Amino acid sequence: MSRSTKVAGTAAIATVVLLYAIIEHGRTLRTNRILYELPKTACAVLRIDAVALADSQSAQALFDWLAPPERLSEIEAGCGLAPLAALRDATVWVGGPEGEPFQSVGLLLRGRTADAETIAQCYRSLVEARGSAIDRVTTPTGPILRSRDGASALAKVDDYTVVTGSSETVAEFMAVARGTVPSLIEAAGFRDLWSRVAGDAAIAGVFVAPPRWQSAFERIGAFGDQASAFTGVKSLGLTTRARIPTALKVMVEVTDADTARRDAALMKAWTDSPPETVEPYLVDLARSAHIDVDGPWITVTLDASSLPKRH
Repeated sequence: MSRSTKVAGTAAIATVVLLYAIIEHGRTLRTNRILYELPKTACAVLRIDAVALADSQSAQALFDWLAPPERLSEIEAGCGLAPLAALRDATVWVGGPEGEPFQSVGLLLRGRTADAETIAQCYRSLVEARGSAIDRVTTPTGPILRSRDGASALAKVDDYTVVTGSSETVAEFMAVARGTVPSLIEAAGFRDLWSRVAGDAAIAGVFVAPPRWQSAFERIGAFGDQASAFTGVKSLGLTTRARIPTALKVMVEVTDADTARRDAALMKAWTDSPPETVEPYLVDLARSAHIDVDGPWITVTLDASSLPKRH
């Protein structure tokens, strides 16, 4: 093989490696985009990709189970919009200061067939239908629409994106956009788990538990007189993907590998023989569970097709 051929081969390999690195970097940026937009005070995030939802049986089953049918009907009747068709994605987050981690709830909506002005008009219609009115208010972070009863506010982020929540929640989001308060990308624990669940997901969620919540998790995971299956829980993740049609994955991060193995064994015992008090559809869901352990991570894979529709 001539020297020029070797050089050409090396250059070709280097080009492929570089292209792969660029593609992976692009995927990471897309996956983590939402973390650059949300405030660092968020402890829980749930994102629904309305476009990918149509191709994922598990995501559709989870959405049907979670989504309040009366709320969807209210939007369709009051705004003339079918939410899943009108939106590209929706992200809800919960956050607050360390002592009050669930103080605020925010909702970020990106339009697909509906632009920001259309979504804002829908917000106005819904507020007025409840007997209140909308005021346009100038704030340090920009203009917002605020309900006169003070219950909610909305701000346009760009031509197709709006954020809504309390006035304080909207202001904090806009402050992140201006770079005056830190974003969630700075929270390493949240970022690491989000990267595990959010890539190409139709629905992805993460909850990072405040330290004082450990005892609450242990009480929830104590089935009867058994030891708790939620000992040492640090964070929870949820994901559904179109390429795995019916699989719903729940990821649990605990303090160490030994705790993960112990918790997983207790989870397995419960899913193999759920208590009689458990709802029938949850029994089917539990018995579909496949549990894996990798270091401090427990992954529970469920068959979401057993989730019932609420409407």
